[in-house]
Amino acid sequence: MSRARRQQYMLRTEASEQEAVITICKFMENRYPELKLLHHCPNGGKRDYVSAAVLKRQGVKAGVPDLHLPVPKGQYASLYIEMKYGDGRLQKEQKDFLKQAADYGNFVAVCYSQEIALKVIEEYVKLNQWDAMPIENNKVIKTMEEME
Repeated sequence: MSRARRQQYMLRTEASEQEAVITICKFMENRYPELKLLHHCPNGGKRDYVSAAVLKRQGVKAGVPDLHLPVPKGQYASLYIEMKYGDGRLQKEQKDFLKQAADYGNFVAVCYSQEIALKVIEEYVKLNQWDAMPIENNKVIKTMEEME
């Protein structure tokens, strides 16, 4: 069965959307080498109490967005993307982190699909010095129409 056919039958979740973004960005690295720095910081997830306490002492923070591209482009210091899917909602810690990151000169977006996240990433990496993103900073984007 082809990859496209398998994807058709896969249950779409926030995790599967994020995996697709990372996979596609790996293919885009030849065109945009800075995408080699795109990464996920595994701050979320269920852990036992002891592991959670150790990770917290090591610097794990609630609210850190799913994806980070630590490359300055245009007017921005870096790009943060929080992935959501379906009825997913931002938690207070996520809203606070995104607002603060935007206030410090980063471009941040909440993307409700892989297509939206990929569009945000591509718009970001194409920025020339001093350009602004064509999308409002710290915007929750649920549909492709909201990208315009």
